Amino acid sequence: MALDRDSLGYITDPYFDDSVDSSIYCSYVRPVFDRQGRKVGVYGIDLNMSWLHHSLDEMEENIWKEFYETPHHDSQTDDDDESEIGFSIQVIDSQGKCIAGTDSIDLTILEGEQKMVMSEFDMMDQKGTPYYIITKPIAHTDWKLVVFQHYNIVFIWGKVLAIVILFFMGVVGIIIFIFMHYSIRRSTKPLGILSDTAQEVAKGNFDTALPTFKHNDEISQLRDSFDTMQHSLARYVDELKASTAAKASIESELNVAYSIQMSMLPKTFPAFPNRKDIELYGSLTPAKGVGGDLFDFFIRDEKLFFCVGDVSGKGVPAALVMAVCRTLFRNVAAHTDKPAHIVETMNANISEGNDNNMFVTLFVGELNLANGRLSYCNGGHNAPYIQSESLTVEPNLPVGAFPDWEFVEQETVMEPGSTIFLYTDGLTEAENATHDQFGEDRMTAILAAQTQQGASPETLISAMTDAVHEFVGDTEQSDDLTMLAIKYTKS
Repeated sequence: MALDRDSLGYITDPYFDDSVDSSIYCSYVRPVFDRQGRKVGVYGIDLNMSWLHHSLDEMEENIWKEFYETPHHDSQTDDDDESEIGFSIQVIDSQGKCIAGTDSIDLTILEGEQKMVMSEFDMMDQKGTPYYIITKPIAHTDWKLVVFQHYNIVFIWGKVLAIVILFFMGVVGIIIFIFMHYSIRRSTKPLGILSDTAQEVAKGNFDTALPTFKHNDEISQLRDSFDTMQHSLARYVDELKASTAAKASIESELNVAYSIQMSMLPKTFPAFPNRKDIELYGSLTPAKGVGGDLFDFFIRDEKLFFCVGDVSGKGVPAALVMAVCRTLFRNVAAHTDKPAHIVETMNANISEGNDNNMFVTLFVGELNLANGRLSYCNGGHNAPYIQSESLTVEPNLPVGAFPDWEFVEQETVMEPGSTIFLYTDGLTEAENATHDQFGEDRMTAILAAQTQQGASPETLISAMTDAVHEFVGDTEQSDDLTMLAIKYTKS
């Protein structure tokens, strides 16, 4: 009777009526007005609640079919407890009682939070099962529509999408890996062929045919260097047979090989005169005409790639393997920033067809010139020094010893003004006339003195060379001597 003329009426709370069919009814009521606008009565219609139950059941079934593709009666979550329901729709009257809809979730399981049922929030039942509850007032009544959704139902599509994204990320990652692997293998395949040829030349087969390459790149230049070395060695053999001056011929040919070998190593210093963030200097003194030591460096993408190595043995065979190693380092490092990947690729190529069982101790580093981060991988080589402190390295195996060895990559940070010093064992094992060795103690003492004075790499190596010559005296050099010093000067 409180409603005005323009009101659309009001639906009462349900009640039990046993006068007709003993069912639950609600009434739609609306005031009646006479011509003068006075309320003269109430118009009412009694409605059996079964239509509302049927409508909500049909609605819930359609929702399950459309969104979850699962019938309502299979809406259990993954939990074995049958009391955990995935989805439920209910109509709540003004007293907070369920009057229609699925009664699979009883409001009493939400003890302690019942006062919040009529808002939008997430809550748990007595066992800690999470539910999300959304409510909506129903017009012309004091009823509310309440929808319960289990946590797993709400987020199931997000989980499915995450799995799909992870799957495609994995597929893309595999494709990129295969492409990069194929590209690197394709780039280094000619080097493997040259490595096989070098092994044949190392056995004395100087007439071994060299492969030909279409592109005029470093690999082609290496092939030409091999070709020059082959012809030089072949001429040496012919001259040795025809001449009694064997020693002169050997020295002559070794000088040619030495020139070829030295042409492959950096020899212009300062190497990067226009840069203010790096200074470096290196030297290589073979024990014979040619040797198996190597060092190299170059800058790509504001990163300094460098290596120092020592091939087992001496002379021409070691020099050939040294040339292959240097070219492998250049080509592999042009495609990857990972020192461990560089060493592993070089190891795979050198190990292939290594009938002479030659190996290389190798240290490869990558210095980020922007922040001083140093990534490195050691392959059985002497640990370098930063200032006068030995760098912590994993020993690993030498390159060429075992084809499937997984090399460990490590990382540190070089402070501005610090110097990393790399060397081969020809430094510490240099012997004098009484067979005493130069040793690490003398080396570290010189390092400490020079680095404390802020010496440049060239000054450091010159001081180290002078100290070795003074210690050895007139004793013949027993091993190749190689040193490389890099000073990070970015402020």
